[in-house]
Amino acid sequence: MIMRRHFIGTTLIGYALSVIAVTIFPIHPHPASYWAGDPFSDMLRWIPGDVDGPSFTLNVIMFIPFGILLPLLWRRSDGYLPMLLRSGLASTAIELVQLILGLTVGSRRTVDINDLIANTAGALIGLLILHLAVPDPDHRARVASSGRS
Repeated sequence: MIMRRHFIGTTLIGYALSVIAVTIFPIHPHPASYWAGDPFSDMLRWIPGDVDGPSFTLNVIMFIPFGILLPLLWRRSDGYLPMLLRSGLASTAIELVQLILGLTVGSRRTVDINDLIANTAGALIGLLILHLAVPDPDHRARVASSGRS
């Protein structure tokens, strides 16, 4: 059981590092002159529904593993409301880092409310997949527990 938790934890860390690599890096700093013609509002997209289809789909797919792995490692995440909150928090953290990098070094990443919606939806889909694959909550809890089976 401990080996399984170690594997799941390592997989979750690898997944998180991959998400950071895709959403934050590479950082290409731009000189201030690059920003001269762009209003600040071009960096922010706060209107839900104004969606780039492929980007939205990829954001959903990117967070499906979050919804599968987190409940297997942390039992308190095995519910739709906890997953909604945790995935929303993780996605908000990504968007805030993108905003801060955009304002400080000009990384040209956009902050998009649709990314937050897509990421959260992806995590909820991942949790649904986990619940369909392992319908017995006691079995999921045994995987998530730190004790021996």
